[in-house]
Amino acid sequence: MPQASVVAERSNDFAFALGAQFPDLRAADLTVFEEPDARFVRVEWDDWMALFPQSEAATRQLAVMSSVMPHLRGFVSPTVPIWEQSNEPRDEQREWRAARRLDGRPLRPELIVDQNRERLVRDLAAFFHELHEFSVERARGLGAPSLREWREDHEALSHRVLSILRPLLSWSQATWARRWWSRFLDDDAIWKIQPSLVHGGISIERLLVDPLAQQLSAVAGWHGLRVADPAIDFAHLVDAYGTELGWRIVEHYGELGSTADAALFRRIRLLQTVTRFRAVVEAADREGVDGEAMATALKRLR
Repeated sequence: MPQASVVAERSNDFAFALGAQFPDLRAADLTVFEEPDARFVRVEWDDWMALFPQSEAATRQLAVMSSVMPHLRGFVSPTVPIWEQSNEPRDEQREWRAARRLDGRPLRPELIVDQNRERLVRDLAAFFHELHEFSVERARGLGAPSLREWREDHEALSHRVLSILRPLLSWSQATWARRWWSRFLDDDAIWKIQPSLVHGGISIERLLVDPLAQQLSAVAGWHGLRVADPAIDFAHLVDAYGTELGWRIVEHYGELGSTADAALFRRIRLLQTVTRFRAVVEAADREGVDGEAMATALKRLR
């Protein structure tokens, strides 16, 4: 947990960076969050939020989000963020982007009850059906990373995670991890698919519901937006809400006309394992190999 002085110092920095566009903003008005993957810092105040990228790769992804999101507004049923304000970066300063905050409360599992379950199943299935129907050619033209880059990211992930795990696992466990990645990367059924535009980072906090109507109203957190395997969105969904609800949503997704066959279910399960490996890397980057986050990530992987 960061010390209060560190948080205050960062708030001052963010308030200064935002000051040209929002001159009345004070550091005390800001709430600062580090996103789970540590690629962005999210700053909120009043009815605004801003993303500050923490790397060159994150800066490029923020540009993709800013380019694609206006074309998704109205194409998908839930509200999505539109990045309305930005700075003009100088020297080593990176470009931040600001958007109006989205209305709604996170769709926590305890909010899903008998009275709203089927409505939420339909809402979520419809959202993924709409998103995955967006033109891949148009998305690529707007700058979204390609399926080839998706594979290259997984190749890089395999090298990184295996190097982290080597001293932390037994010989037999490390051998299993190496063989798993070898089979995964060599599996043509994983890579010779019909790709889609995907959210890439579905989580409980990013699916927002109307607190009165209890239906999906907005989707936030588009940091993983790209052209990739649509199974990744369902892998995250099943992790968040469990197999029973997740499979029911996938089933209804198929009823809407999207492909929901045995191959999709298989890829969902494989990509769930990938997310376990990715959590190891994120834990190492956030706290190091001796932190509590790493212990939790290793437990889930095992």
